[in-house]
Amino acid sequence: MDIEQELNDLKRRVGDLEGAMNVLAGRMAEVHPEIVSFKQDQGRRLDRIEGAVARLDHKLDNANLQVWALRDDLPAMLQEAVKPRAAEPD
Repeated sequence: MDIEQELNDLKRRVGDLEGAMNVLAGRMAEVHPEIVSFKQDQGRRLDRIEGAVARLDHKLDNANLQVWALRDDLPAMLQEAVKPRAAEPD
């Protein structure tokens, strides 16, 4: 095989590869801003979810404190409710 022909064939193949790489690089340049935008949107959504979970956690803590306070106060409240009352004068 002729060396000149081989060189031309290799140059053509390298040119084809460079063209394919340029096409891929162009596509990646188009996709990159979309990926960045998607990442920002997901970050905002996760921030909203974290805020909702934090509010729910606060409400559950508050409910837990109220239940424990009721547990402590309930015996005295029941004792007061069932204590026999002195006869009221007519």
